Amino acid sequence: MIDLEIIGQGATTKIYLDGNTAIKLYVNVPIDEVENEAERQRFAYDAGLSVPAVFGVRRLDESTVTLDMEYINGQPLIHAGMDKDERRKAIGVLARLQCMVHKVHAIGQPKQTERLAWKIKHTHYLDEPQKDRLLALLERLSSNYENLCHGDFHPLNILYDGSKYWIIDWVDMTAGNPLADACRTYIIFLEHMKRSAGIYLHAFCTEENVNPEDVLAWLPVIAAARLTENIGDKSKTLLLDLIKNGI
Repeated sequence: MIDLEIIGQGATTKIYLDGNTAIKLYVNVPIDEVENEAERQRFAYDAGLSVPAVFGVRRLDESTVTLDMEYINGQPLIHAGMDKDERRKAIGVLARLQCMVHKVHAIGQPKQTERLAWKIKHTHYLDEPQKDRLLALLERLSSNYENLCHGDFHPLNILYDGSKYWIIDWVDMTAGNPLADACRTYIIFLEHMKRSAGIYLHAFCTEENVNPEDVLAWLPVIAAARLTENIGDKSKTLLLDLIKNGI
């Protein structure tokens, strides 16, 4: 469709390289969704965070849209070949960057609680009584926080170009509670780097000056919301266990 080098690929997207421009191509995705993602990334960029600049959104044909942005020539924060000490240091960087994001006031951005509630209501793996208990827990945990939350903050969404760390993939950005954002990161570590989950939790809580128990209180809610995503059977089992043990 585009005669350029592919540098990344997701479930509904491919990313091409055109000089210094990364072209994120969406197939069968409404243009307003792509424009919303562009606006969220612009918000983070304008807030002074280290985020690739957005150049624009283009419709190529009836089924394809592109988001054109600054290309970052870097590698993921945690990658193959790192030893234990390097991974621990990288997790510390991750926690510091996440707390920097949380310092941004995000009034007017999509509300975290509304997105979490929608996901809980629409998962197919829970019955109505379970959903009701989770929604009640969400209401108890929620407050009027309007901190900027990335929504999918993990090592693959941080790139290092040799001198600077860049935060990418802002599609799930919301205004909300930093503890919920951190809980999602913790769950992703449990899924994919279990031995590092506790290291991350300690690093985040130290940086943010919060108690681990306050982050972990979000486990059932965040696990339930994640059930709506494209995950494997192993992750689904983990998430269901977290929900069962938390409500």
